[in-house]
Amino acid sequence: MSVADDQPVPEPESTTFNARLPVSTKRLFQRAADLRHQTLSDFVLGSAYDRAVITINEDTVIRLSTRDSEAFAAALDTPPVLDEAVIARFRAAHEKSRG
Repeated sequence: MSVADDQPVPEPESTTFNARLPVSTKRLFQRAADLRHQTLSDFVLGSAYDRAVITINEDTVIRLSTRDSEAFAAALDTPPVLDEAVIARFRAAHEKSRG
């Protein structure tokens, strides 16, 4: 599945993943898988996938409060005005970089 839109993406091949874990942890996973009527592999892979999506989204999605989102939108709607001195410095730097 694609993390961006959570839709299945065809994958041409698969691979394996092995993990060592305490017997008590495997029993816990198996019990949870049984409760969901899933195989142990399906349960563990599904849980790991869900956690990976959440982790990636937490790192890439910006959440703002209502106040902050309104301030952000207002800043986009009314960008600051650059004075002529600033514009002249940018032009001079650009010309200098062009050689």
